Amino acid sequence: MNGYSAHLRVEQSGTAAGQETMATCVFVVEDNTDLNRDLCEYLEMCGFDVVGCETGAAFYRALTTKSPAAVILDIMLPDADGYELAKYARANLDCGIMMLTSLAGMDHHLTGYKSGADVYLTKDSPLSVIEAALRPLLRRVGRSENEAEAELESLAREDRWTLDMLNWTLSNSEGNSSSLTATERTIVRLLVEANGAWLTRPEIVMALGKADTAENCRNLDTAIRRVRQKVLREVGEELPIRTAYGRGYAFTSSAAIVGVPESA
Repeated sequence: MNGYSAHLRVEQSGTAAGQETMATCVFVVEDNTDLNRDLCEYLEMCGFDVVGCETGAAFYRALTTKSPAAVILDIMLPDADGYELAKYARANLDCGIMMLTSLAGMDHHLTGYKSGADVYLTKDSPLSVIEAALRPLLRRVGRSENEAEAELESLAREDRWTLDMLNWTLSNSEGNSSSLTATERTIVRLLVEANGAWLTRPEIVMALGKADTAENCRNLDTAIRRVRQKVLREVGEELPIRTAYGRGYAFTSSAAIVGVPESA
């Protein structure tokens, strides 16, 4: 899997987000499948049109169909050197360039900037910081300030959500509701009760009464991805569950839990 086709769903089913003609295109070139998926999903939720690539070859193929406003590059790819990709992008593309890597030494920073990078971040950076760092890159290539402000305003919304444990529903501030499965209800409750704090995948998996295994963590990712899609489809608003690589999940909006039995 090269990650390329897996992250074209915004373009193919863009009616869900309503931004298929306006979204700014960002390439994520990262060979770590989990980080690639998390970052692509997070940026998609922020309103970007994201193309995920897990190899240099996939990056070059993607350029035949898309023109990115910004590219996020890993350095150590299985078939390419991220520094060389940055040089290519600087010479041939009108886009911002961000290096996102586990290489934190000063020499690596300098090499990245000399290769054409505008921003150099390490992989322990929160997804919100990575997203925020994209804004000056987009301004650098002439993206409108109004567009950036609209995206920021969308992120800053703090609509109150209500989790009804008795009726198994999740509602937004306008009263639009989505029905939840037992697993989805428990996951949302755990995140809401964390009051904005990050819960790791193992913490959530074990709270669901399951063993901390790679398979169960992947199943958790799938469950959260599906409930996000369901809520967006049925409520018409993105579920404010955020993902951070290496940290887990957090519910980032205000919420209330109702219908909890006395013994719960």
